[in-house]
Parts: sequence; C-alpha cells; structure tokens
Amino acid sequence: MIRSRTSNVKPDIIEEIGYLRGFGVLAVIAIHTTGYFTEVKQFNSLVLVNLWVDIFSQFAVPLFILISGVVLAKNYRESFALKEFYRKRVRSIIPQYLLFSILYTAFNNWDIMKNSALDTNFALLLNSIWLADASYHLWFFSIIIQFYILYPLIIRIYSLFKQRNRAELLLVLMLMIQTFFMAGLHTSYLSGTKINFMGFLFYFCLGIYTWDHFDSFKRKFTLPKSFLFIMSIALTLGTSFFIIIGLTTGYRYDSIPAYFFIGPELIYPVLRVISFLFLFNVSMSFLGKRRSILAKVIKRIGDYSFGIYLIHIFFNQSAIKILKNYQIDFDSWTFYPIVFAVTIILSYLSIRLVSFLPFSYYLVGSQSRNRS
Repeated sequence: MIRSRTSNVKPDIIEEIGYLRGFGVLAVIAIHTTGYFTEVKQFNSLVLVNLWVDIFSQFAVPLFILISGVVLAKNYRESFALKEFYRKRVRSIIPQYLLFSILYTAFNNWDIMKNSALDTNFALLLNSIWLADASYHLWFFSIIIQFYILYPLIIRIYSLFKQRNRAELLLVLMLMIQTFFMAGLHTSYLSGTKINFMGFLFYFCLGIYTWDHFDSFKRKFTLPKSFLFIMSIALTLGTSFFIIIGLTTGYRYDSIPAYFFIGPELIYPVLRVISFLFLFNVSMSFLGKRRSILAKVIKRIGDYSFGIYLIHIFFNQSAIKILKNYQIDFDSWTFYPIVFAVTIILSYLSIRLVSFLPFSYYLVGSQSRNRS
C-alpha cells in the first residue's frame, strides 16, 4: 500500500521500500500529467514522447500492490487475529478515503451541488464513495480494499503451495489469471467487470513471494542498472507499437478499437517486472549514498507518498486551469513539465504541513516525528 507513518519507525523497516514508494508516486503524477496527450488532435512528436512516458510509468499501481504484498506477508503469516487485522486495515485506509471522497466530490461537482437539494448531494456523495469515483485516481482504493478483505484467504492458499514447494507454480497461475482477465477487459466478454483486484493478483502474490526470498534476493542480485533500463525502454517501445498503429490510422486515443490494447496487456507484466527490478537496483544504490540530494528527495517523497497520492489531483487540476488562462495548453511542450513540477512540489509541501497536525495520520496517513 502507499503507506507512510513517519512516527514510530520500526527498526526492521525495509529501507528500499521507502525509495520505491517515492518512485511509485512520482510515476502516478507522471501518468496524470502525460495522460493529456490524448487531447492533442494530431499525432506528433509531443504525443509520442508523452505516450512513452505514460506507458513506462504504468508500473506505479502494480508496484504499490507488490509493496502491499511484501508488507502484509512480513507482518501477517500463519496465524494472526482476523479481528485485529481488519481493525488495523480499516484504520489505515478508510478514514483517509472517506475524507478525500467528500473533498473530491465537492471539488469536481461544486457548480451542481450548490444548486441542488441536500438529499441529492448526499446521494451523489454516497454513490461516489461506493463506486470509488469521486476522483479518477481513487479507483486504487477499491483494489486495495478488495486485497485487504481477501488477504487471509490468499496467504492461506500461498502457504499451501509453499509447503509443497510449489510457490512458483502459484505465481505462474496468478500471472495467467491476471493476463487473461486484463486482456478480457478489452473484449465484450469482460468489458465493464468491476472485480478490479483480478488485474493485480500476480503482483500481490509476487510481493508475498518477494518477502519470503528477500534476503537471498538482495545478496544474489547482480543485474546491472544499465541492462535493466535498456530492457525497460525496449519493452516500452514495443508496448507502444500497437497504440501508435491506432493513432496513425486516423483514430483518436479514446476511439482506438479495444483489440489494439490486447497486445500491450500481454507485454505489460514483463515490462513491469523489469521496471521493478530496475527501480529496486536504484534503491539499493541509494542505501550507500543516503546523503546525496537525489536519495534524500526520493526518500522524503516516499515517506509522504500516501498523502501525496491522495491530494495531488487538487494541484494537478488547479495548475492546468491556471496554465489555460495563459494559453499554455495540451499542445504545448512546456505544459507537461510545469504541471508535473507544480503538482509534486505543492503536494509534498501540503502533506508535510498537514503531518504536523494532531491526528494527521487519519487525514493523510502521515504523522511527523517532529510534532510534540
């Protein structure tokens, strides 16, 4: 999960995860910035560059799901109290989700709500909470809630396979189920299906498997960053090939036939695993140079990644509105770096300030260790 409680840091914390969370939330903001290439009317180099960045950055949510698997496997294994487990899961995600669902419902529907009856607005709010669509990025919560509910069953199944030395077989099965499900979403058979966790089963189980082999994996990890980076770029280009065909044959992105996206779904798991390995390699290298500016920045962003994820759409949308007033729009090269920089800086600063408030953990998931 995109989780950060900077008070009460445990001595056995996995430092690499802090950096991975930082990379993950930067990728989320990159997706929500570069995604506006779909508004550009003609296919050109601006569209191409943003498409590549968008595809590469799609590792973000799978990475957070993998981290959730690692953290849960680390803390909850063979026997644990279900009541306490679910109580902690509710405490760690539901207050923040409800608060930001209310805020985003008002933010995105204010013109309608101020002229509507109280019961109409209340119904709108309840519907937004139930469907996790108060803002387009809150869909993540529906996935993580489903995994929290199912975790006791998943870890039991994983343990059964592990006892028979078949954990790798379970990963293969989860990969097949996930891939068939994601490809099926682009067909008439599964289109509109809402059991979103199915599209991330492999990554979650991979997180559990990763924790089981974490120490040996770190010792034996020898793949160079340059090789992993080149592989990530090559797979990104390969994934984009199908979409580029659609864009260059006269379709707008939103009207490209669904079957054009089946090919990318077959490549995505490989691309994302390679991206995970690349980012893990970078994170390990940061451990040896914690005092470097880049390492400190990524670590700080990772510390507040949950709150940044929650709040960043406010600043993203506000920055876009302001830029439009100055005729800087989706067709401009300067639009994308400005929106990205403004979003990450203001999101971080706001969550850092909120973290000093009492009970800020229940607001944004972070509590500053410096608050008395």
